[in-house]
Amino acid sequence: MADLPPAPPRRPLLSPRAGLRLALAFGIGLLLFLLIWLDQRDDNAFYRPGAPGSVAPPGEPLPAPLPPDLAGAGDSASGLGAPRTDVPPAAPAAEAPQVVEPPPAPTPPPAAPAPTRTTADLALPVPINTPPPRYPREALRRGIGGTVRVRVTVGPTGGVERLDLAQASGNRELDRAALETVRRWRFRPATRDGQPVSAEVVVPLEFDPRR
Repeated sequence: MADLPPAPPRRPLLSPRAGLRLALAFGIGLLLFLLIWLDQRDDNAFYRPGAPGSVAPPGEPLPAPLPPDLAGAGDSASGLGAPRTDVPPAAPAAEAPQVVEPPPAPTPPPAAPAPTRTTADLALPVPINTPPPRYPREALRRGIGGTVRVRVTVGPTGGVERLDLAQASGNRELDRAALETVRRWRFRPATRDGQPVSAEVVVPLEFDPRR
């Protein structure tokens, strides 16, 4: 086996001069860091009350003394006086007035409808059966005539309930004949709201001897 040639020697990464410069720079940086750290530590030191030789920082005002009426005799160290007893308590706030609405008025009941008259209602009775009067013989012989007006009260059934003279003719026989004639008449009764009722009507009867 043939012998291998010897390996060339390795060169160092840094020269001795470069290594010295690097170490010097590291030492200077470390020294600057320590100086800065010590300077900041002194500036940020907290003030501890009660420490020997500590004084109030300049420029900070001291608390102002309390007035005599607020300073209490038994609590002078704290600066707070005892509560005053001569001050009247504050009056409670008055309640706001409330509007009381009156109860609603009761609704009146609906009015009853007024009765309406139908077309079939009759205000006056109407004669439907009217036999003619009998002319008195003596009055006819003497030529006496006249008009008799008879007031008739017709009942709900159409019959005559009562009658009398509304206007006489001047002859008693003619008046009597008119009353006897109308007493036998029949009427259609007057109606109200569709119901027959009693009502009055005046019936004229004329006696003329020339007929």
